[in-house]
Amino acid sequence: MMRWRILFFVLPVALIAAGCAGAPPPLPAAQQAAAEADTRGRDAFQHGDYHEALADYQQALALNRSSENVDGIATSLLNLSLVYRRLGDNAKAMNTLDLILAGDGLSFTDAHKAEAAYRKANYYLEDGNVAAARRWTEKALGYCNKHCSVEGRLYNLMARMSMPQNPAEAQKHAQRALPLNRAANDRVEEANSLRLLADSFLATNDLKYARQFYNDALQIDKDTGAAAKYALDLIGLGRCLARQGQRAEATVFFQRAYSVAEGAGATKTMNDAAVEMKRLTP
Repeated sequence: MMRWRILFFVLPVALIAAGCAGAPPPLPAAQQAAAEADTRGRDAFQHGDYHEALADYQQALALNRSSENVDGIATSLLNLSLVYRRLGDNAKAMNTLDLILAGDGLSFTDAHKAEAAYRKANYYLEDGNVAAARRWTEKALGYCNKHCSVEGRLYNLMARMSMPQNPAEAQKHAQRALPLNRAANDRVEEANSLRLLADSFLATNDLKYARQFYNDALQIDKDTGAAAKYALDLIGLGRCLARQGQRAEATVFFQRAYSVAEGAGATKTMNDAAVEMKRLTP
């Protein structure tokens, strides 16, 4: 089943008739142009130029539609949804995903629909609508039909919904997510699973395991350059130390978290680190 990565267009790989690996044939002109537009959009998005990314992804969508490249159309719609979200147009972000879920006259696969439903669930959770997030998580799992590439992400999402009110349930979901994300070689979501496990152990005051999982998540986030997540790991480790009465050591971790979050532009995490440091100030 297809594995999706946000903002990346996956080109098909061909095998020659004799069964030996060979160079893939050239893409049809429209698909090649769509791939190039997608690459430009990805670069613009990564540089924070969301209006330019929007134009590029719209061009990629039009080109993919001209050849009815269903995989390419789905990728373009998913990318456009994320751009609309960054531009603050939540209605268009949702409506773009609905084109996949409704079919838009095309034969989108269950994998496409599972990804779209996952995105909707995530958006709703970010907006604080937990009930809607749960509904769309369940729909996404239904599209998965036992296994799909978003399954680990979905169980991470369920763990996030369970924290902090029900850390035991969150822990159960994160434990289920972790091997799925490892099998999918999704390092970002693997780190998220580890951090959610750490959060659940911290909530039940099991500091040994909390520190272990925060450290594991921190190593992955450092390797992948996920600075904002790295700052969260540092805060978690600082909280573990603070609960053990190691105030000076905890303060160092909160200071590091503040600095990393500041560099990443993660304002909320900066504020959280500042609050933790203030609590330790005599």
